[in-house]
Amino acid sequence: MNTLIDLEPLLVRHREAHGWRELSRAISLVENSAPWDLVIPRADRRIHCVGVTGPPGAGKSTLIGRLIGAYTEAGARVGVIAVDPSSPLTGGAVLGDRLRMEQYLDRRGVFVRSMANRGSRGAIAAATHNVTRLLESSGSFDVIVIETVGAGQTEVSIASLADTVLLVTVPGLGDAVQTIKAGSVEVADIVVVNMADRPGAAETARHFKLTLGRALPVLQTVAIDGRGIDALRAVLDQRWAQLSSDGALDVRRSKAATAEAAWVAEEWARACASRAHPDLPATLRERVASILKEAYTTWHG
Repeated sequence: MNTLIDLEPLLVRHREAHGWRELSRAISLVENSAPWDLVIPRADRRIHCVGVTGPPGAGKSTLIGRLIGAYTEAGARVGVIAVDPSSPLTGGAVLGDRLRMEQYLDRRGVFVRSMANRGSRGAIAAATHNVTRLLESSGSFDVIVIETVGAGQTEVSIASLADTVLLVTVPGLGDAVQTIKAGSVEVADIVVVNMADRPGAAETARHFKLTLGRALPVLQTVAIDGRGIDALRAVLDQRWAQLSSDGALDVRRSKAATAEAAWVAEEWARACASRAHPDLPATLRERVASILKEAYTTWHG
């Protein structure tokens, strides 16, 4: 294993400087390092992590911008991780979500970081887990919002990270609702019908209430002018209070930690397998056993 990278010194300098430069440097280290090479300090205080998912064009970035405004007006500090899809050819990303939140970037206590998903199979970048932990450990925020790329059923990956999954949809999706139901609805904790000034908004909200199969808040918003945002923030605050008081947060965080450990183990085994010499006569079970043995030995070496 490589020398471990302790991020605590950067976080200390970040707190002393009361600015974002050192925090941005720490995030860059997380993005460019293997997860097993990082030491992220434990947070002194757990904060609400909200994952925002939904189909492209549903207005997720605009909605998050309005939420930033609502939270900061109430005195809360907000960290945002906006994950954009990477080009399959260059690995680059447009990172355009930041532009739709630009008017809120100069507010005190607001930090927005765009990240390319770098080909991650899920809707969130592989480094997003550690970046979220880093933001929580920094002590600089009261809520963290993660916006996914809007990639259909793979959006369920946000459920392994967020305390609350917010599904944003719009009126008039028609058969596309079935596609959403096959993925994100299964892990959603709150549903928002955005662009509710369009025809069919009430019918869309009613449809979700009837077909969810479980009792979830279904709200209507018009993010472009802020309608319904205060009600949405109130529901989010209510959910966080409930999670924090009835033990559900401990269960959710425990499952998230297990999912993260499984992901790291998978990536570690993949890295070890790439260095292994193929034994052509070996059976599949023998090859798997060899990789796992090599991964275990190297991890503890």
